Amino acid sequence: MQRVLIVDDEEVVRDVLSRMVKALGTAEVETASDGQEGLEKIRNGSYDMVFTDLRMPKLSGFELMREARTISPTVPFVVVTAVSHLDAAINALRDGASDFITKPFKFDDIKKVIERVTREYRLLKSLNGSNGRGEEAVKILTSEVFRKLQEINSLFSLATEIDELKDNRKILKSLPSIIAKLMKANTVVLLTIEDDHVVPQVYFGKNTAKEVLLKGSVFEKITRSDRHHLIEIGENDPFGNGRLMADMLIVPLSLHGEVFGFILITDKVDGYRFNENSINLVLTFLHKVSLTLENNALYDLTYSNLMNTLKSLILTIEARDLYTRQHSENVTHISLQIADVIGCTQEEMDALRFGGYLHDIGKIGVKDIILLKPGRLSPEEYEEIKKHPVIGDNIVQPLGSLSLERLLIRHHHERYDGRGYPDGLDGERIPRIARILAIADTYDSMTTTRPYRKGLSHQVAVDEIKRCSGTQFDPEIARAFFTTPTGKRGLRDED
Repeated sequence: MQRVLIVDDEEVVRDVLSRMVKALGTAEVETASDGQEGLEKIRNGSYDMVFTDLRMPKLSGFELMREARTISPTVPFVVVTAVSHLDAAINALRDGASDFITKPFKFDDIKKVIERVTREYRLLKSLNGSNGRGEEAVKILTSEVFRKLQEINSLFSLATEIDELKDNRKILKSLPSIIAKLMKANTVVLLTIEDDHVVPQVYFGKNTAKEVLLKGSVFEKITRSDRHHLIEIGENDPFGNGRLMADMLIVPLSLHGEVFGFILITDKVDGYRFNENSINLVLTFLHKVSLTLENNALYDLTYSNLMNTLKSLILTIEARDLYTRQHSENVTHISLQIADVIGCTQEEMDALRFGGYLHDIGKIGVKDIILLKPGRLSPEEYEEIKKHPVIGDNIVQPLGSLSLERLLIRHHHERYDGRGYPDGLDGERIPRIARILAIADTYDSMTTTRPYRKGLSHQVAVDEIKRCSGTQFDPEIARAFFTTPTGKRGLRDED
């Protein structure tokens, strides 16, 4: 009987995993509630395999593996992780773990992992007792290590590629070509369920798929089981094109527990058929993709709801002053043009897109008699107006996650020479997105007609920004503004 140690700080995980391993009937199981307890058990006993979580109190999974190697160098570790922490699991493999499993567990997955790891562990043990006669074992082990290293590198790079895509449409459009790289396949097709039909949407290579009725098809079977299906050479093509000349693997795609489509993979470049390793590789990757799709969908919904709520606040402010209506939209539009010229990061673009609407939200705390005054403000009234960036910052602060947007709201009235407000920041101490919005805000304010003055022409506004470049405005960002559609022609001309 094998001796297996399970180390996890979540009791329910220890319990479920223990019962699954015991159900195989080939292992005795012990458990530890944290990394420190797990290390003590390894010091005082001998184990054939250790399952470990990575994020634990006292001693992390990474630390446990490093310490355990000094005691038992060959004991294999299997990392237990959520799909959302897949990148950490891949790093653990690079750090010496033998394999990983993702939550929630399936009995078949546990069985396959234990069989794979056991096979490799026995190879290692045979090398130690081979007395120079383990050449064949060395070849097998080297092949296994090389294969696993390739899988790790592929998963890591392609998971990073997916993480960089924040738009689900872009992910789905890119998915066939990404999976073709992962699986070394000539043909990969993304199909979706549309009105009780399965419809090809995006493909890499030659598209041999065509629209079929879901009911009665293999796709209906896959939808009900939510499990992959392998159709082998010589079996019927699910699209009615005769018999298959190459293995075809079909994997369901799910969002919030509902199957919405399928990935079809066939005609592998190397000519080999699908095996357990290649199937597990694509299943692991598509787990990651499904989670990313769900996270993006949740983010889009939350973002949309939050945006609509805050836009309503902005409209409430602008409704108090007919002449400043559309100001926030104009400023956001111009800011994004500048950001595009400069080459801002996606994070900065998102902050400008959101924060541009919110930059004057603090004016909700300014009295109408001051905000709507048609003439010049008194020094005391101007001091009241100058409070709106701080008021806005305080309004947005409880939202927690809007750190860049808060910087934009608080600092869009800072000056490049340090004579702005509220904090008197200068130069590059002012966040770049605030320096961008300062120019967009000033341009729109100058060219908008108010009760007490007519809006300035585009050329006069541009000349004023040039004159204040290096004092009020960042000169580099000012030069970028002059090359934007608005900077060249004017916002109202553009419209």
